[in-house]
Amino acid sequence: MSLSNLQQFIPKVVPVNYVTKAYLLATVFTGLLFLGNVAAHGGEPTDGLSNLQITLISFGLFAVSFFLIPKLWESESNTPRKILLSAVVYTGVVHILLGLEDVIFMIGGIGIICLGFAPLVVEFAKSNENLFQIGLCINAAIMLVGYFVSNHDLHYIMEDYLGITTKLAEVTIITLVYKLRK
Repeated sequence: MSLSNLQQFIPKVVPVNYVTKAYLLATVFTGLLFLGNVAAHGGEPTDGLSNLQITLISFGLFAVSFFLIPKLWESESNTPRKILLSAVVYTGVVHILLGLEDVIFMIGGIGIICLGFAPLVVEFAKSNENLFQIGLCINAAIMLVGYFVSNHDLHYIMEDYLGITTKLAEVTIITLVYKLRK
């Protein structure tokens, strides 16, 4: 089958109005989000950074981003939006630092930062901000649910300050996206 035959065949099988850029991108983003960025925080000893070090680094970047975001993007001066983006930085950095030991965390951390900041940087994302906000909520929800599914020991969860603070940041992301929706 030649390329010209294929180009004539596809519109007959799939109506053209179903294959839009938004539909295709939504499908791709949904697929990427479900690639498996759910994993337990563990509790096993590692040679990497300790939970306290990860928490302090992430909180420091959270605080810096809260004050730096309005300086970089003048349009982002309202407090709820700054908190939202700072929470994205916090949970993203935690997952990236945990991703030094487990690539699944790295995917989740990079994904949530990209979805959170894309509307500020990319013109396409700015015009389709609602789609990116949905992706951001789905990514945060997967991380949130995945933590509790992977950690069944309630005693461990109550002592895991890194996991609890990260989950609070993810709940904050979901709540503020809902509150700030257009």
